[in-house]
Parts: sequence; C-alpha cells; structure tokens
Amino acid sequence: MVTFKSFMESSLYDPHSGFYSRRTPTEDFYTAPELHFAFAFVLAKRIVAGLERIRAVRPTAPLFVVEMGSGDGSLARQVLTAIKEEHPVWFERIRYVLVERVENLMLDSILSLQSVAPGGKLLGYSRLEDMQPVCGVFFSNELVDAFPVHLLQKSRGQVREVYVKPRKHGRGCVRTLGMLSSRALVHEARAVAENLHEGALHAVNLEAREWIRRVAVRMKVGELLTVDYGKKLVPGAPNPPRTFYRHTLGCDPTARPGREDITAGVDFADLARAGTAAGLSEREYSSFSKFLIDGGILDRLPVGQDLAAFTERARVKTLFHPDGMGESFKVLVQEKGFTRL
Repeated sequence: MVTFKSFMESSLYDPHSGFYSRRTPTEDFYTAPELHFAFAFVLAKRIVAGLERIRAVRPTAPLFVVEMGSGDGSLARQVLTAIKEEHPVWFERIRYVLVERVENLMLDSILSLQSVAPGGKLLGYSRLEDMQPVCGVFFSNELVDAFPVHLLQKSRGQVREVYVKPRKHGRGCVRTLGMLSSRALVHEARAVAENLHEGALHAVNLEAREWIRRVAVRMKVGELLTVDYGKKLVPGAPNPPRTFYRHTLGCDPTARPGREDITAGVDFADLARAGTAAGLSEREYSSFSKFLIDGGILDRLPVGQDLAAFTERARVKTLFHPDGMGESFKVLVQEKGFTRL
C-alpha cells in the first residue's frame, strides 16, 4: 500500500512505464503551445516586459529566461522564435535555460534548438537546484498541476489520507483510507477539516510549495510566471484529481496507471502564500483569457475565409474563450527584488 502521491508519481514519471515517458503529443490532451503558436508570442511579449523591469534596477546584470518543465522543447522553440523575430535586441541579451527532470528530453531539446539559438545561448538542467542564482524571468506552463499530490478525504467526520493498493482479486488498484503520512499533512488536515465536506477529496500539493521555495532561492531579481489549470481556493474546498485519456475527462486515477494523465487543479492561493513565505510578492493574478487578450492575442487571429484559416482561428479562440482554456486556466505573476515606491 502506498500513498496516492507515490502512486501518482510512479504512474506519471516512471522511466519505463510512466505516462510522460510514453506520451505522444496531442494524443490525450492539448497544451497551449500545441494548440497555436500565438500563445508563445504573447508569452514572449510578457517575458520581455519583465526583462525591461529587471534591467531598470540591475542595468549590468546578465539576463536569463528560465523555462521549468520544458518537456520536448516545443514551447522553448516558439518563445525563442517570438523573441528573436519581435524583440531582437532582447534576444541578443538573454540566455535561455531549460529545466526538465527527464534528462534525455532536456539534452535532446538543447541539440534541436541550436538552429534557433546557437552560440552557447542555451543552458539545461535536470534539477532546478543545480542552477546558480540569476536575474531573469522564470516561467512554467502546465507544470504545477502535474506535480504528484497527497490526497485527503473526509470520512465519518475525520480527515484521512488516501492510499492505493493492488486489488485482492484481478488486475488494477483500489483506493483506501489510512493515517496521515507526515506532520505537514496533519497540519493541513486541521486547516481544511471545518470546510471539507463528508466524502470530499482535497489534493495537497506539498511539492509545489517546495518548488516555489527553490525558485525564490535561485532568483536574485526577477519575475515568476505560472500558467496552469486551477484557481484560488478557500481552505477545504473540494479539489479532486482528474484524468485525461484520449481527450476524455475522467475521475478515477487508478483506472489506467501509466496510460492516462493524472492532474490536480493548482490552488493559486496556496501558491501565492508559499511564494510570500519564500520572499516573493504577488504582482498579478488573472484568468488566462485576460492575460492573452491584454497581451494582444486578438491581433494574431488568422484572417481569410478558407478552411485552413477557419481552423487556425478556432484553435486560437480555444486558448482565450471561456469555454476553452480562457477561464479554467490562470496566470500568477510573482516578483522578487524590485523596490516599491
């Protein structure tokens, strides 16, 4: 019997049987850069705005753009291309860092991106903690919601932890309840006990708190942009895990271990609190739709009346439309090292 967190980590990240070691892009779900490159151009514009703020307070410091959870490098290619095409002066000033826990993916990405950013502009790490502190813009896209989470459930008035064990008969796994596995979860259980309804599931992302602490340590002056599925939750609000299998939403994470994505919505309120504790200040929080529209995505809607243009427009609209990613995704911007006047 293992905690739900251990089960989720193995299901997603096992090097041989984990979902992310076997995933084919777009097979089970679309990420923003897979839908349309317009997202990368808006993101690049916002990154450059952050770099301009840093340059104003640290005019001689080397500048870095740090993508955490860079995967196969697809978003890095789009962002680097956007900065190169639309902000060429800033392209010459930056170094781009890919942080990806799957080392082979990171190394392959650096090789493939040489055509976009040659000459030692790229750096790569499989662990964020191996980086030296820098001035720059750190960002992630759909990273935090893939961190393995502990899962709490209220049963007979008590908050207990969800565990996973093999079925006694047949294949597969089943969930069961047990004791809280750490002091941190004991504290969390007390915090959510009053508001958590009987039977409700509540994901606790302790890894996200540690991640944001590591980011803060490696940021001298800069901004952190987190783009992800979720919202600000009140303590004890239901937040069950979800699954995606061939574009179908599910609610049983034990159904297909290693063959489907398992995710839990990001609690942006918790992320903001963790950032404050680590020395980061909240600068902006908005829906994905507002972030994209403020960044000029409407100017990038393809024109034309042919089928190709219509298809492209539909893909771009999925990014910012409320029924697509526009309201279900949020953007949190945190900062460090800027003097408030």
